[in-house]
Amino acid sequence: MQHLLSFTVYDDRSTLGPDPGATLGSIGADGVELLTSYSVPDPWYRGIARAVHLPYATDWLAAWEGRPYDMDGDSSRFYMFGRDRDEVIGSVSEAIRCAAVLEPAYGVFHAGNGDIRELISRGSSLDDGRVIDAYAEMVNSVVAGFPGGEPPFRILFENLWWPGLKLTDGRDFRRLESRIEFGNWGICLDTGHMMNCLPGIVTEQDGIDALEGIFSRYPDDLIDRVVTVHLHWSASYPYRSSFEERRPGDDIMAFITQAYGHISSIDQHMPFDDPRCLRLTDILKPEFVTHEMPGSKAGMLEDFRTQRSLFP
Repeated sequence: MQHLLSFTVYDDRSTLGPDPGATLGSIGADGVELLTSYSVPDPWYRGIARAVHLPYATDWLAAWEGRPYDMDGDSSRFYMFGRDRDEVIGSVSEAIRCAAVLEPAYGVFHAGNGDIRELISRGSSLDDGRVIDAYAEMVNSVVAGFPGGEPPFRILFENLWWPGLKLTDGRDFRRLESRIEFGNWGICLDTGHMMNCLPGIVTEQDGIDALEGIFSRYPDDLIDRVVTVHLHWSASYPYRSSFEERRPGDDIMAFITQAYGHISSIDQHMPFDDPRCLRLTDILKPEFVTHEMPGSKAGMLEDFRTQRSLFP
């Protein structure tokens, strides 16, 4: 099992010091899982990036279904991958081509959709099946444009708490599996995202117990598809059950800005310090574990050390 630090092309590279390989080795990291963009990554990352996380657009479904928001070109790519199907396919394809120069073991791609108008709401007008079906259609269209109809590296579909792939049981996995038309794919299981789907999670221990119960019921072929685990925890149920719902006004960009704090209050990305979290990786047996705790007050390296120390 390889241990990766979550890092992005937007992070300050000085965090990893003058010799990033030595810094990573000193904390027990085998490299980084690098969040990329729509340009070729700087060669600086070649020696440390073992895997990539492709960029994500919050409400790509709006563009895919022909109902884009009124945004400028840069914003539409960032929040919708573009303004129509051709632009969505072009953006995702470009992201994959740019990341491929790093020859990553895999690339993570979120398999969900957050309707921007409902980001600060408890419910959603979207159901998981509708999002999964559209997502599979979109990803199939992207990958069909690569040689042999296969991506240049393995694409891992990541669960979210927004509509789409949640993985709280095997049903949405079966739906996605039946619709993917290429072979080089797998699953990225995000533990914190799954906790955000569940009621009653108010402590780290609650989350471990709930996820252990879910994972123990997974079919073998789902477990076999799990290539990496994004390891962290969120105990946001008290906030999720009490926040004030809001709807956007005329200024959709101002509403999106308001939603950032709301989303981070749900998706807390806390490092585990309870060694019982190893039960989760013992069940899933991933090839990689990405320690994903961005933006912590303690700092990414200290959070990595905290969680990595639980492993042999």
